[in-house]
Amino acid sequence: MATAVANELAAAETNPSAVAASGMLTVPAQYVGGSADTIAGVADNQQKMYDAKRAPAQLRVITGGFHCGFEDRSGFGCDSGAITRAAQQKLTQGVTTAYLLYTLAGDTSMYDQVWGSAAQHLAGVAYTAKP
Repeated sequence: MATAVANELAAAETNPSAVAASGMLTVPAQYVGGSADTIAGVADNQQKMYDAKRAPAQLRVITGGFHCGFEDRSGFGCDSGAITRAAQQKLTQGVTTAYLLYTLAGDTSMYDQVWGSAAQHLAGVAYTAKP
């Protein structure tokens, strides 16, 4: 059985440390955040988790994405971004579904969308990876 990690969207550093836990992972991992997240920004959270993780790992950053854009609706204290919630969720669904199909279901047709040129050039999503 294949295993992989797709982290909580816009994951934050925690106590105990999510960064330290990422460094101990031995399975593929995907980290997803939004470039306009003012609650759990990429630089202080998902980037550090990605940096701590040995390959294979990838960091997907939704351009203009915001913390509450990963949720169905905003509540008290939510931020906003440069794209719509619907657009952010569509991009997020696309990258996480392809990743899970490839890593968990063994669908090799998803390789290009996960590690290849299609992943690297997907409009609206920055791509950093350690294949």
